[in-house]
Amino acid sequence: MVSSCGFQSYFPKPLEPAKVSEKLEQRASTDADFQAYLSAQAYPTNQLPITLWGENELTLSALFFHPDLNVARAQWRAAQAAEITAAQRPEIGISGSADNHSQAADKSPWTYQLGIDIPIVTAGKREAKIAQAAGLSEAARIEIAQAAWLVHSRVAKSLLEYQYALAQSSILKNEVALRASIAEMLIKRLEAGMASNIEVSNARIALQKAEQAYIAESGRIASLGAALANDSGLSLSTFKSLPIKQFQQTEPAAIENLQYEALLNRLDIRASLARYEAAEANLRLEIAKQYPDITLSPSKTLDQGDNIWSLGFSSLLNLINKNRGLIAEASSLREVQIAQFEALQAKVIGDLNQAKAIYQAAIEANEKAKTLLANQQKRTQQTERQFNAGFADRLTFTTTQLENIIATQNVLNTAYQTQVAKLNLEDVLQRPLDKRLTMPSDADLASNKPNRTVTP
Repeated sequence: MVSSCGFQSYFPKPLEPAKVSEKLEQRASTDADFQAYLSAQAYPTNQLPITLWGENELTLSALFFHPDLNVARAQWRAAQAAEITAAQRPEIGISGSADNHSQAADKSPWTYQLGIDIPIVTAGKREAKIAQAAGLSEAARIEIAQAAWLVHSRVAKSLLEYQYALAQSSILKNEVALRASIAEMLIKRLEAGMASNIEVSNARIALQKAEQAYIAESGRIASLGAALANDSGLSLSTFKSLPIKQFQQTEPAAIENLQYEALLNRLDIRASLARYEAAEANLRLEIAKQYPDITLSPSKTLDQGDNIWSLGFSSLLNLINKNRGLIAEASSLREVQIAQFEALQAKVIGDLNQAKAIYQAAIEANEKAKTLLANQQKRTQQTERQFNAGFADRLTFTTTQLENIIATQNVLNTAYQTQVAKLNLEDVLQRPLDKRLTMPSDADLASNKPNRTVTP
């Protein structure tokens, strides 16, 4: 009874937008807590602080700083609180009364009564409530991992776009320089009567298109960098000071026998199974509610000197509807979960087959582009030898170099498409196809600091 008097107190926790904004702007890659987090996630300590940032490093930064995970953790804590509520036993009631009699004669005019109400939950309702809350809590916990994957996916795609824009801008810059040189040589030939106005006009048009493409691609870099900074959970000023890895094509990944793994290990499928368990427990609860709970009411009465005790009980007689409506509703909700699970699996199979086909086609296109580039490089080397020997003029050699640039650009484009297809395939599987990432094992842990994750 003494322990039951330990009431909790209310403490206000106001939101201050100015302080929240200031905290977000202070996120830095050199944060001491972030360095400790990297060490806890088995990041090589001899490489700290990080000197070159790639997908793995930016993903860890996002998992540490990005607020989306805190939202998922808060939702899980709410689901855990619901588990506590479901496990609570019903409270015992207490009642009392005092009566005064106007005609008491030689007896006490007072009658005192004290009684308690003891509720008894029947038919396993409490166990069903606990199972339902546990299913919903497990689904919320899995959704933390799903939020972590979405954070990584955004980082990977933003980084790829940023790296591709940098590489494309560099190639276009070289193309502009070569086309400008070709146009200048053709103008000189036109002045000497060795070229036509059409050749010069075509060269100028091609140069203008290349310049426009270069300006457009260079203009995208700033916005892509801002998007990558946001997805990484870093302030833009911090991101601008980071050295980012250049675009590199990865080796093709094995894509056989992925369907079984996708159907069992996808996070949303596991969350759907947990929600089905909750719906199943809810149906058991509604069926159990056909059987009424009982309340025992023992009491003690002191009636004008006479001691009287009594034992009463009460219950709701569920004789009319027998909870048919709620049972039917719970049964329908269970069928909804079954239908949603089947639809999700069908979507996963379709998405997986499509993603695999696109990835395989991108790999083949990239291999063909590499072959064409190798052949073009051989022709460029041959033309260079001829130029050095005096058998080819500078225009021919520069044109061959331009062809080499275009072939290189084609390899870059197909490599980019391959990486995009790979990331899309990984989104279907909800896991990396290789071991390039250090994924944390504690994404579902609540932090003791705002916007922080810790490893026990």
